[in-house]
Amino acid sequence: MITIIIEGPEKSGKSHAIALIGKHLKSLGCNVRIQSEETHNAGKLAMTDDELLERLRKTEIIIKEMRTSA
Repeated sequence: MITIIIEGPEKSGKSHAIALIGKHLKSLGCNVRIQSEETHNAGKLAMTDDELLERLRKTEIIIKEMRTSA
C-alpha cells in the first residue's frame, strides 16, 4: 500500500490535486481510495480535468518521496 499525502495551507489547491491525481490513477486501472470522496472532495471530483488543471497551473507543486519502515 502507498499513501499519498497532500499538504499545504488553506485554499492552496489541495483538493484539486487530490481529485486530479485520484481520477487519473483510477482511469489507469489503479485501486484508489480518496478520503472524503462522497463529502468534502465530491465537488472537486465532479470537475473536469481542465477545470482542475486551471487551478493547479497557478500553484508550485513539490513532489517528494519518503520511506517508512515496513
